[in-house]
Amino acid sequence: MALIIGNSSYAAVPALKNPPTDARAIADTLTSLGFEKVTLKLDLDRQATWAALAEFAEDAARADWAVVYYAGHGIELDAQNYIIPVDAKLDSDRRVLFETIPLDHVVEATAGARKFRLVILDACRNNPFLASMTRVASTRSIGRGLSRVEPQGGVLVAYAAKAGEIALDGDSGNSPFVVALIEQLRRPGVEIGFLFRKVRDSVLRQTNGTQEPYTYGSLPGDEELYFRPPLN
Repeated sequence: MALIIGNSSYAAVPALKNPPTDARAIADTLTSLGFEKVTLKLDLDRQATWAALAEFAEDAARADWAVVYYAGHGIELDAQNYIIPVDAKLDSDRRVLFETIPLDHVVEATAGARKFRLVILDACRNNPFLASMTRVASTRSIGRGLSRVEPQGGVLVAYAAKAGEIALDGDSGNSPFVVALIEQLRRPGVEIGFLFRKVRDSVLRQTNGTQEPYTYGSLPGDEELYFRPPLN
């Protein structure tokens, strides 16, 4: 099962160019790879995001694999990461807690899957909300990009750019990260741990070393996992 979210048309900041095309490309790829159900959602507000995650949690509980892909804006506050729905205004740092969705809840939506849980965050773009955000609490820390995570329980969280870095949209209609990810997803016989290492190398080449994808978490070693099994 897979849930694909692409947020582009934000109410309070300029629209993002690539999330709709990136989300559609990932959804089409996973469908072609034989996923039983791929749900594509575009431009979700906060209420719709919660509803999509709740529905997906029910799907994941019946699945061997559960994959969530999110493209759009994200934010880090006090070392916690949040995805930003399209209706968020974020006019103060206090509003982050009430207008966004914690990454922990996105990860939790995959919890019921029996074999493999993956969350892919293409949300490390330069954050335009920060320029107009009032800092209510001087002790709050808002970082560049997203902060590192330590997921538990056999789940991978893949960032388009590692903690503290910014991801690029690219000029090809898809981001460098999505171009590299789709290329590797379609290759037969690339085990998942190796797949993300190859994505990392490809994005580093495409961006002249300015963007490095990163994967957090670990998987048990009792079974090799493939999006496309070896041909023989």
